[in-house]
Amino acid sequence: MILPYCKRRGKELCLLEPLRYNPRTMRKFSAPLIFIGIVLLAALAAWQGVLHGGKEAGTISGTVTIDPTLASKVQTTDVLFVIVRRPGGAPRPLAAVRIEHPKFPVSFDADVMVQGSELRGMVAVVARLDKDGSAGPAQPGDIEGEFAKNPTMVGAKNVEIVLNKVK
Repeated sequence: MILPYCKRRGKELCLLEPLRYNPRTMRKFSAPLIFIGIVLLAALAAWQGVLHGGKEAGTISGTVTIDPTLASKVQTTDVLFVIVRRPGGAPRPLAAVRIEHPKFPVSFDADVMVQGSELRGMVAVVARLDKDGSAGPAQPGDIEGEFAKNPTMVGAKNVEIVLNKVK
């Protein structure tokens, strides 16, 4: 810490005089303060991942339910897809689970799709009740929902998705 210099006492330090703005001193301390801020933000992001359950890498598990007002639209031929993607990234999924003839609530455990690749970092988890059973983009009549705390960390458990939007 830099203590103020007392003019009337020569080179002695004086704690009674208030600190004054010194541009040279501010430049000296601004870079370390910015670095500390970035480190704290990274720590906060990691801690937030732990809060969401991100302790185990490689899988995401949870439950899919359907809004009671849409429950009558479920047919025996419907297929439920739980899809894990990078938030704001390519539409190509990192992991997907296909569940035929779902009976709600449905538990799921999503793992990587391609052997040798890793499922890690921040991801968005969505679910779709598909009327024609195809894994492509959503079609009219499909029912979709997403995890309320998207994006979340890989390893999250108790991911609860409510199917509540008709495409």
